[in-house]
Amino acid sequence: MMKQKILATLMLLRGIGTAGLVQGFQTAAVFPVSAVEHVDSRNQVLTFKTQDGQVRMFRVAQSVGMKRETFAKGDLVRIEVDVDDQIVNIVKIAQTSLSDRGALHRK
Repeated sequence: MMKQKILATLMLLRGIGTAGLVQGFQTAAVFPVSAVEHVDSRNQVLTFKTQDGQVRMFRVAQSVGMKRETFAKGDLVRIEVDVDDQIVNIVKIAQTSLSDRGALHRK
């Protein structure tokens, strides 16, 4: 009985220890291909146009940070937004990879 309690305690402590390693956000929406419309680096806000033509504006999470030089109007990006409507991940998409992808669909 005592061994079971010790084992349960160790398992609980191990679970608590690894929980801190998990990222502190949950992705609520992903915009796989969007075009940057405006970068407001002072207020950490990014405006972009989605594939279906909607213009959206979200604050960039503090953990991501954004400099004006990082993105420019027309850049294609992949954006992940969390449940608090903050951009938690943004990655530039190479124009050539999109061209290659389109070529694959035409074949």
